Parts: sequence; structure tokens; C-alpha cells
Amino acid sequence: MKQFVIYNTLTQKKEEFNPINPPDVRMYVCGITPYSDAHLGHARCYVVFDTLKRYLKYSGYNVKYVQNITDIDDKIINKSRETGDSPEEISSKYFENFKLCMKNLNVEPADEYPKVSESISDIIEFVEGLIKKGMAYNINGNVYFRVAEFNSYGRLSGRKMEELISNQECPVVQKEDERDFAVWKSDTEFGWDSPWGKGRPGWHIECSAMSRKFLGDEFDIHGGGLDLIFPHHENELAQSEALTGRNPVKYWVHNGMVTLKGDKMAKSTGNFFLLKDLLDKYPPMAVRMYLLSSSYRQPLDFSIEGLMGTQKAYDRIAEFKNVVAPFIEPDKSGNYSSKKAVAPFMGLPLEKITEPKEDDEVISALNDDLNTAKAIGEIFKKITPIKEKIFKGIHTTEDINSGKMLIAIFEKILGIQLYIDKDEIEEIESLIKKREDFRRMKDYAQADSIRMELEK
Repeated sequence: MKQFVIYNTLTQKKEEFNPINPPDVRMYVCGITPYSDAHLGHARCYVVFDTLKRYLKYSGYNVKYVQNITDIDDKIINKSRETGDSPEEISSKYFENFKLCMKNLNVEPADEYPKVSESISDIIEFVEGLIKKGMAYNINGNVYFRVAEFNSYGRLSGRKMEELISNQECPVVQKEDERDFAVWKSDTEFGWDSPWGKGRPGWHIECSAMSRKFLGDEFDIHGGGLDLIFPHHENELAQSEALTGRNPVKYWVHNGMVTLKGDKMAKSTGNFFLLKDLLDKYPPMAVRMYLLSSSYRQPLDFSIEGLMGTQKAYDRIAEFKNVVAPFIEPDKSGNYSSKKAVAPFMGLPLEKITEPKEDDEVISALNDDLNTAKAIGEIFKKITPIKEKIFKGIHTTEDINSGKMLIAIFEKILGIQLYIDKDEIEEIESLIKKREDFRRMKDYAQADSIRMELEK
């Protein structure tokens, strides 16, 4: 197999993927701030990193995946004041809604979902460490990171020190340097006790503390949307390296934004589709396929027309599964699931299928920076000749195994489960059997007639 390469935002180039302690891979992806329902932009991020995790596991790695939950934040506090519900009630409600959407999109749960509210002691310890090293200072209960003391600040985002502007997290307090950012904010109403008085964490410090707790001082992949590169990930990198003296992340991986008519999809602008509404109207697996049908690093301009086109393509690959299904052993109950129901692949387990050749176009595409768009295109190129051979009765065991492998890649690596139409499978099975009988009897006219029926 060719070496998997992935684009590293830090170096701005594709690099061979070599984890720190193979075969273990440690991956952290910034999670949601659950103050309202998730939108399609959230879905793209977590579908992309779910697919990356699946591919790494297929490639033989043991992946530990951590995704934080920012359950205390200005937006949640504002929502609490508006509704009268506690921040805990608000964050719990919307996180449960988020998890349901992810389940419908076949996104596997992370191994850990640490919450800010459950990590306060770790965050305080982290801030204390920065203060001891002279990298942070306290002004009236607000603790700031000294940007000027971190010489390589800006190397992730490519920004120069003189170009940086104030973060303005606590604008009423005079800071040593307008570029300094808060790692702890004074808050007597929604805060926790700390050495600097009652307060709560700054936005960036939470991820530094939680990734360190669950993945250590150095880990392999840190993921998130492109909009997080600056200031969030830039500040994370600075805080973590300032405390430990080590580069915290080997590969920084970022997905492109989902846009709507060219503008970023975001709650703050009202320019978005609620994910739950979209999943109610369109098949979730078609939505997942749509999100993987373009390069993960490029912007995705969402349109209903585009999604409907993807749905038709999804139906084509689902039909291919129905054609191959008669050659696949059903589950122990003998059931292929109900008509038009999404059903898991019931053929050979992916790991038991013969490893694809090095020049296999599908795997080569995935090896090239997780090019799911090209991989899906290559799968479609391969399914048509296999289907035609089956209909003509000239298929081989190798054809069937290739079909099984393509379905397994589609479902287990891309995570796009395909429906099984039991009635259609039974009809195809019956027609194939009849055609084989006529061919044995050398009644080729009848056999050709059935072939035409199968093609329809």
C-alpha cells in the first residue's frame, strides 16, 4: 500500500502520515458550543473527521478520538438569561440533539467528550503553570497570555506579530499588550473559585487543558474548521508549547467551510440550514455523501439542487448493492432488513477482504489527503461493468468480491450505509436463476430477454 499523505496546516503542504507512537494515533477535534441546534457546517466537520478516523482504523491504526464540549460560554450564558434555563440545562439539551443528528449521519461517537465544566481543576492547573513560567499575568481576576513572550506566535496562521490586533475578550480591563488574550476571565455570576477569584476559562485554554489531559503533551492530529486556525488554534499552540516546551500537535488538519450562496454558513449571521430540518427532509446518508463529494479542504457551497443530485447518485450505488446482495450471505436471521431501509453491509468484513492492489484507484484516492470526492468517482466507474457482467451472467468470483469490496469501502470507510430493497433483491435473484436455467438449456433467446429485463 502507498503511504497515506495528509495536508498539514502548520507546514502548508502534504506530508506522509507517521504517527508519534505507531500503531496508536491520538486525535483531538474541537467540539460544539451547544447553545442552539447544529447546522450543516457542523455536520461537515464531524463527518470529515469521522471518515478520517475510519480510514486510519482501516489502515491498521488504533485511534483514540477526543472531542470537547464547550458547555459554558458567553453564548450559553446569554441564552440562559433569555430563557431562564440554567447553562447546564441548555448545553445538555442541545448536545443531546447534536448527538442524535450525528447518529443519523452515521458518525461514530468519539472516545471521550470532555466538558469545560468538568475540567475546571485541569484548566486552573494549566493557567497556574503559565503564570509560574512568566507567560501569563493576572489583572483584577483576569489572566492574560503574554503573546510577545512567545517568539513563534503566528506560525500556524501565517500572521506576523505586528499585524495582530487585540482579541478584546475583556475590553474594560487594561492589558500589558493589546495582543494578549484571556486564559481566565473574572465572572462572579457564572464562575468557579480560583486563585484569582471567581471566574471561568477563556475560550482557547479549555482545549489546551483537555487535549493534554486525555492525549498527553504531544499528539498526532488536531482538527477543526478553517475558521478556527486564528485565533483559536494559534492560541492553543502558543499556550501548550509555552507550558510544556514541546510542539503539541504533529498534524493540524482543517476542513473548509460550508457556504450558502457564497457566504459562510453560521448561526451568528442567520445564514444556515438547521441540520435536524435537513435530515427530516432528505435521506441522512445522501446528506453524508454530499458532504464527502468534494475535497474536505475546499469550501462547499450548499444548494438543494446539489443535494438532490447527490441523492440520485446515492440511489445508483444502493441499487448496485441490491444487485450484489444475492451473492452476499444475509445475517443470521436471514433478513435483509425492510424494504428501502438502510442496512449495514452483510458480506465479508472489510479487514478480511483481500487488500487492494497498490494501484487501486479508490484506495489511492483516499491515500492522497483523504480525497473522498475522487474515491466516490472511482467507485462509480467500477460498479457499472460489474453490474453488466452480473446481468449477462458472465461474472466471476473476482467480480463479486470486487463488488463486495466497493460496498464495504463505501459503507465502512466512507460511512455511507446503503439501503436494501428486499423486494428488488428477490426479483433480481429470481430473474438471475431463470436466466441461468435458460442458458443451461441453450435457450439463448429467452436468456437474452431476461437480461433485458434485468437491465431495466
